[in-house]
Amino acid sequence: MSLIKRTNKHMTYENQPNYVDETPGKKFYCTCGESAKKPYCDGSHEMFNTGKSPIEFEASQAKRMAICDCGQSSKLPFCDGTHTKL
Repeated sequence: MSLIKRTNKHMTYENQPNYVDETPGKKFYCTCGESAKKPYCDGSHEMFNTGKSPIEFEASQAKRMAICDCGQSSKLPFCDGTHTKL
């Protein structure tokens, strides 16, 4: 599958999930697309006044996760494959 970039006012989307080897604890995932630490929030949504807020998630154990990068998953912050239909 080729990588397709789509953009809107604030975000460049990749046509694939972000794979993260997550550790236990509370995480804040970026939803605005401006974070320099994607998939994690770095507060850029406030600087760019995107109107978006991060998604909070608590990982109970260490494991590899597929984090949504298209912003359209019905299981945010996790990828559900929606990017393949966009």
